[in-house]
Amino acid sequence: MSSQEILNYNPYGYIPSRSAAAAFIGLYGLSTTLHIVQTLLYKRRVWWTLVFTAGGIMEILGWVGRLQSSFDVTSPTPYLMQIITLIIAPAWFSAGCYAVTGALIHRIGQQGSHLSARAYTALFVVCDCISIALQGVGGATAGKEADRGESPEKGRAIMLAGIVFQLASMCLFLLLSVQFYKKRWSDLNRQRRKLVWATMFASLCIIVRGIFRTTELGEGWKGCGPSSCSSVSIAH
Repeated sequence: MSSQEILNYNPYGYIPSRSAAAAFIGLYGLSTTLHIVQTLLYKRRVWWTLVFTAGGIMEILGWVGRLQSSFDVTSPTPYLMQIITLIIAPAWFSAGCYAVTGALIHRIGQQGSHLSARAYTALFVVCDCISIALQGVGGATAGKEADRGESPEKGRAIMLAGIVFQLASMCLFLLLSVQFYKKRWSDLNRQRRKLVWATMFASLCIIVRGIFRTTELGEGWKGCGPSSCSSVSIAH
């Protein structure tokens, strides 16, 4: 099969980078391992950090799919594997961001926050669960449609709804968080300020990723060209 024929059957529209996939597998593997060690071996265990582990595992699976695709772009299984897992994975990271802010509100007090620590975590985690459910159902639906030889448009629409919902909830979370931290910044010690900066940066990355993914899926399964997919990879 010629290079042009391969591209005609290629759902990516380009050849995924083998080196980039290997690098991200290594990076997410290291991060996931560190989170597991931190959760299980530290004396002061914080079990909600396992959401970062869950997100890391899904990212690893997604990049393994892209690595497999770099050897055979015409195989549908790695393509569906990577697009489903890489779309859902950040929902776990956003749940971690919600938990961090809820924990800080619990420790320094609710003054300056529109919601209590419990309500804060509960509200946004429920939003995240809805987002994960929509994206998961959409991914499963797309997979079944593809297995039947049908266009996975229904699954794509459901996944897109999940991403848009997550994007909206994350924007609301960031707005409320910034208002709270601005009012209570003087009550945070140096270590907690570093944690806040990391959480806000992660939140912004998830929002940027949501914008790219919304645009990508809005254009269809082939809406991600080489340049835009490179940007999505950075956002991941």
